[in-house]
Amino acid sequence: MKLRPRYFKKNISLIVGILMFIGIVLASVFAPYFTPYDPLEVKIPRRLKTMSADHPFGTDFWGRDIQSRILFGGRCSLTIGIISIGVSMMLGLIFGVVAGYYSESKLANVIVWITDITMSFPTLILGAMVAMMFGPGIFNTIIAIAVAFWPRFVRLARASTLSVREEVFILAAKSLGMSDWRIFCVHLIPNIISPVIVMAIIWASDAITIEVALSFLGLGVPPPTASWGTVLQDNLRYFQMSPMAVIWPCVAIAWAVQSLNLIGDRFRDILDPKMR
Repeated sequence: MKLRPRYFKKNISLIVGILMFIGIVLASVFAPYFTPYDPLEVKIPRRLKTMSADHPFGTDFWGRDIQSRILFGGRCSLTIGIISIGVSMMLGLIFGVVAGYYSESKLANVIVWITDITMSFPTLILGAMVAMMFGPGIFNTIIAIAVAFWPRFVRLARASTLSVREEVFILAAKSLGMSDWRIFCVHLIPNIISPVIVMAIIWASDAITIEVALSFLGLGVPPPTASWGTVLQDNLRYFQMSPMAVIWPCVAIAWAVQSLNLIGDRFRDILDPKMR
């Protein structure tokens, strides 16, 4: 389905969500232009300073500028969240289509069996277990979050495939001798991709919060690398002395999560014929 301008006119919240997300992405990408400070620069004499013209968000216990750490941390947190969801979406789509199209095969049963086992764990717990196996690190955090969200996409893609594979155009393609690979690429995936993309946008907000949780627990991005999780971890212990040092990263997290939720919810309304 093509998105027409009238859909955007009727969905002000979609425009707001897109502008919010573009804003925080641009602020993170062009972080050096918004702050003159290095996010890793330690200066003990200026530690725990309150908000001022030089440090609009104040400084942390080690004298690092909180504004720069939040902006540069957005690069890390947003990158991990988006890439991990993209990886899990690709893998989940492939395995879900295979499990749905060949629903009676042993391979499909194995995929469903593994998916059911992994779905029995809460997403955060599953991500923490994988992160503990591989250890802290940006790449390992991406793998952990991708594994945690993989079963969600498998179930979604499998359910959509089961409903689409019995459609007349799929049966006609089979009768014409079209290969399964071509049926997947030309007919099946284009007809199930819309709900997968919508849920990927919504689940990207969950992926960002899981990255924050893993980094906060010491299982994600290792310090002193700036991410929203490590900023919270550094400043929470000094909350009573400098509460704004904790509130500002929470505002950035809430901003990113809310923008993605607005975009995902409105796209779901636009793409769902029952909502039009």
